Amino acid sequence: MRGVRILIIGFGNVGQAFYELLNTKRDLLSFDITIGEIIDRSRGYIINPGPDILKDVAKGRLIGRKVDIDEIPRLITESNADIVCEFTDLNVKSRGEPAFTYLSTAIRSGKHVITTNKGPIAFHYDELMELSRKYNRLVRFKGTVMAGTPSFNILKLLPGAHVEYFMGILNGTTNFILSRMYEEGLSFNEALKLAQQLGYAEADPSLDIDSIDAALKVVILSRVIGWGHRFEDVEVEGIRDIDIRRYGDKVIKLVAYADKGKAYVKPTPLDKNDVLAHVSRNLNALRFKLDTLSELLIIGPGAGKFETAQAVLTDLVDIVNSIRLS
Repeated sequence: MRGVRILIIGFGNVGQAFYELLNTKRDLLSFDITIGEIIDRSRGYIINPGPDILKDVAKGRLIGRKVDIDEIPRLITESNADIVCEFTDLNVKSRGEPAFTYLSTAIRSGKHVITTNKGPIAFHYDELMELSRKYNRLVRFKGTVMAGTPSFNILKLLPGAHVEYFMGILNGTTNFILSRMYEEGLSFNEALKLAQQLGYAEADPSLDIDSIDAALKVVILSRVIGWGHRFEDVEVEGIRDIDIRRYGDKVIKLVAYADKGKAYVKPTPLDKNDVLAHVSRNLNALRFKLDTLSELLIIGPGAGKFETAQAVLTDLVDIVNSIRLS
């Protein structure tokens, strides 16, 4: 097959990490690939980015033509890319816009899509899957749950297995905070401040400590499995100002859970002999209860720019292999 052409939308930490990872691993891939275009609101519309693009970005200046947000759908439509990689920021209030518009526009114009943005998948899963079927284009979003660590994509390796429920630790920021509180006796505010100093928490940590991030991941997992939970269906309780001392000798983790009938994210006391109780620092964990394998547990990093870039590379190879087989 001819070389694969990519358009990147959003060239922040994840976009840059993917660009770097792809060029580092290029010789290990069995196909030719070209990142022909980059669209970024701060850095402009860049055509045929050169080898010094990351150095130019580090200078914090406009590199390509200045782009108005309203013209991005037109640029997507006119692009000759085969795959659009969408790395813009999550916007919960707008229910995944404008990322959903970017993805739907790409599919309608004949392009496969990869996104690391939880918003359009959690809020518009059905619409995207319908567009995928109608236009015979693939939608991949591994990076939305546990970054590059296998999560829902591992179910492809288990044909016929039925998921009875899943539960896990799906937010590294809150896990770091709770781990420091339990292991070092820090207060919530002290642990949060440390997480911010180390770069595990944002200056505004609301999406994490109020459990919105983990709830979106519960929705994505449940939709992939086929349960159809919406964001509004998830019972959500955060860890803001939590006092773990009132739970005695139990280990408190922010546990995400779903089965066919219910879904929740909330601080949960675990026995010390529970494996999830020992998932420390900013790691993630996901436990599937399957009818064929009983329990399957996956533990690994769930965030980070290169960890998420690995997820994009996984999706990219999956799309290319699927195209070859079609």
